[in-house]
Amino acid sequence: MPIIAVDKARKVFRVARKQPGLIGSIKALFRPDFKKIAAVDGVSFTVEAGEMVGYIGVNGAGKSTTIKMLTGILVPTSGQISVMGRVPHRQRVANAAEIGVVFGQRTQLWWDLPLIESLNLIGRHLPGRADTLSSATGRVFRHPGARRAPPGAGA
Repeated sequence: MPIIAVDKARKVFRVARKQPGLIGSIKALFRPDFKKIAAVDGVSFTVEAGEMVGYIGVNGAGKSTTIKMLTGILVPTSGQISVMGRVPHRQRVANAAEIGVVFGQRTQLWWDLPLIESLNLIGRHLPGRADTLSSATGRVFRHPGARRAPPGAGA
């Protein structure tokens, strides 16, 4: 049984549209116009216990939204998500006790360096941890079970 199972997860946000200017603002007060934007559209994957995965993609691909659904911060519009046998948004406290997520670490990676070089650079500045980081990244990048996401996943 997978430790994480995501089946056709979808998250759609309703975003208010407003015409420019004062008249547009007044119209928006009385007759708001909304458009729907799919941040995550039909993503499916599983992660088995002990498996190492990387969830990467271009800006706007839905990575953070997917992670927020896995943590229970966001409720999927449709599809099924299970983390350690729990539905994250229904069992947030129990889910949060078992997992950890850190957002906002963009400054620790450099856009013009390959990922492995960014990690190596960080590892050189972690006293006593450089060998651990180097070993972990080496396992990730050489892992025979590493697989690429199918085209369009998270788009």
